[in-house]
Amino acid sequence: MSAVIDLRTYVGASRGRLLVMVDLQQKNYEALAKDHAAGLARALDNCMAAIRHARNFGIPIAFTRAGDGPELFERPAPSAWIAGFEPKRSDMVFERQQPSCYSNQLFANVVSQAGSFAIAGLGAEESCLATAIDASRRGHHVTFLGDASASRCRHNADAAAVHQVATNAIELFADVAATTHWLVATSQRPLKGHRYG
Repeated sequence: MSAVIDLRTYVGASRGRLLVMVDLQQKNYEALAKDHAAGLARALDNCMAAIRHARNFGIPIAFTRAGDGPELFERPAPSAWIAGFEPKRSDMVFERQQPSCYSNQLFANVVSQAGSFAIAGLGAEESCLATAIDASRRGHHVTFLGDASASRCRHNADAAAVHQVATNAIELFADVAATTHWLVATSQRPLKGHRYG
């Protein structure tokens, strides 16, 4: 028996013509693997599927990562990207000082033009949730790819339980969709001359 697809989520996902990938760095992967995050391998497989799809269909990709602070001089190098998830020259990369991607003003400007985006990656309980809340405050539409995201364990709660709670919280501010639904919803190529965002 197949699952019923919520058409509102499908329509919302079709508007996500910008893909935001959060915290795909090696140090984050190692921390989640140490926490025995449930579904980590599946989440990364779905992240890769979303990235490949976005590149095939001309959907812009924004990679975000936490900055190491406002030091002006001896700033440490950021953690390496997970092998295979490195941004291409055509991709956008944003560093943020707070959990929300909107803490980077350039990111906020890009999304203000796009108006909608899909978000996935590591640290869903922090960065994806904070970004969804900020997007909602600004009237931007977000589609959270829950199966292309993973969460860390927290005090007396394993990673799977934290991810479920995070997904439920994000659903208050954004659509939640399976990666396969987002792939189908965004598979139509744009009209010639049409800009995303």
